[in-house]
Amino acid sequence: MGKVAAVYNVVPESPEVNPEEIVKALPSVLPDGVGINSVSIKPFAFGLKIIEVTAIMDDTSGIIEKLEEALRSIPKVQSVENTTVTLV
Repeated sequence: MGKVAAVYNVVPESPEVNPEEIVKALPSVLPDGVGINSVSIKPFAFGLKIIEVTAIMDDTSGIIEKLEEALRSIPKVQSVENTTVTLV
């Protein structure tokens, strides 16, 4: 079974939300079999910062959907957008 890397842009609800709070919550919501490879905070627009999350997981059915649901469940997250999925 191969491994998959998925990159997500996690957008906070507002510029007042500290992106570090969201980053700290990541490990507690990840589904089994998903690990974080990298996290970076980047300026987006009007003072808003996005969190770019790269996750590595086994190439199993339904794991991407579980990860997206987990990221959306973090408090103060407005949206989650998948930008890349690739085999590693």
